[in-house]
Amino acid sequence: MISLYRIIFVIFSFSMITACQSEDQTTLSGTIDYVGSADIYISQQPLHYKYSDKIRHPLQPDGKGRFSLGLSIDSMQLARVHINDQSYPLLLKPGQSLTISLQRADFPDSLGVKGYQEAWNEAYIAYRKQVQPLITEIEQQLPTFRKGESTRVIQLYKQRMTLAKEHFQDTPFAPIYYQTIGEYLVKHLEQIKYQSGGSDLAAEKERQAIIRDAKMLNFFTSKVLHAQRAGIRDFTNAYANTFGVADSLEAKVGQDLMQYDVKRLGYETLDSARTSVLQHIEERAAQAYARMFLIAERIGEMPLKVAEPGYRRFLEKYSDFPAYTSFLKTLYDELKKVSPGQPAIPFALPNAQGEIVRLKDYRGKYVLLDFWASWCIPCLNEFPHMKKLYERYSRRDFEILAISIEKDSLRWRQSIRQFQNPWPQLYGGEGFRQPTFSRYRGNGIPFYILVDPNGRIRRYNDVRPSFNLPSVLDSLITTNKSDLK
Repeated sequence: MISLYRIIFVIFSFSMITACQSEDQTTLSGTIDYVGSADIYISQQPLHYKYSDKIRHPLQPDGKGRFSLGLSIDSMQLARVHINDQSYPLLLKPGQSLTISLQRADFPDSLGVKGYQEAWNEAYIAYRKQVQPLITEIEQQLPTFRKGESTRVIQLYKQRMTLAKEHFQDTPFAPIYYQTIGEYLVKHLEQIKYQSGGSDLAAEKERQAIIRDAKMLNFFTSKVLHAQRAGIRDFTNAYANTFGVADSLEAKVGQDLMQYDVKRLGYETLDSARTSVLQHIEERAAQAYARMFLIAERIGEMPLKVAEPGYRRFLEKYSDFPAYTSFLKTLYDELKKVSPGQPAIPFALPNAQGEIVRLKDYRGKYVLLDFWASWCIPCLNEFPHMKKLYERYSRRDFEILAISIEKDSLRWRQSIRQFQNPWPQLYGGEGFRQPTFSRYRGNGIPFYILVDPNGRIRRYNDVRPSFNLPSVLDSLITTNKSDLK
């Protein structure tokens, strides 16, 4: 992380040059006076926020801080300049030349952009100055909001949406306004969950009022859905969560459940609620986009046999949207490769002593692959349950391989000393882009793969040490021993 006190001034000078190039070729060039360990890049919105490859263009300056980056764009679009975890919108247009300057210590509060035909950057700066106090107050009130207590959170989200409309409606920066529409509606749905549990008539009236509000705000249109972080996904999930499914399941099983377990155990009810939202979308293009997101979520989170019928129907009904069908086919094929019964993906990763550990070294026993990081609280909460399982089964029958995706190897070493987990600790690094994690199509942690003694995937991210893994192992290991007699 770059210290703000070490960086005084950073200048990006981006020149979009079209001479001697095709009309959609954009060249971004400039200088940076100090880079250090900063992650600096330009991002464009991918087709799917979770399952599509991220569109990132790193800015890699030379020894004098100069860089040059070529991009191909065929239409005007909003991208973002990123420095570490902060970002700033940038309007890209084929054939347009932009010069951008910023003070690193103030990023992203102030950024100078020259080259727009209109004063778009001035409008964004004005908006940011007005909206920042609202964001600060929202962050302060969210913990109370999540307890179901009375707050101004919904009013603050609505005020932010109104500000965005005033500054950006009918401008190239309109997607910023559209995104605030979705965030306001989602937060309003979350209020139902936190305050009522979603099981009574009042909750149903609130849901219908929010649907009417969404229609009035044109939320169910292509232009607004495309501007959302995750298409229709966040809205439909928040809508489904107002029906009290998690509370019912937890009361039934007698323990708290992770959201992932709730999704699987309550799939039919949740999916029915999510799908019911689609009846409010009239545009065919918006329908295709919304359904693509729901199908992708099913493929990524449910067994393929559950996702298969809807997936096949989508391919047939929306064949005139090749970008969507091609994406889903690729996702389906990749997840099929890591479905139960398929060979586990091999890997070779170092332990804390620098020794290379390979998956094939553990043939002949059940192996739980645990992808984790020290900042993942649900990962850490599973450790006591994993220790009990580790003591319960012998190393002849069962092993755990912990694969950390922590970016900072020093933090990883500190964590393994802190928790003293007795199973092998391997270092993958690279965050969610860690190669083994990516090849298994992981999209969040904790992420568990159970490999059988023959080196094949037995369970794919549908077991938890704190929930169903003990009974799964009891069945498998007892059965395996019986087969050997």
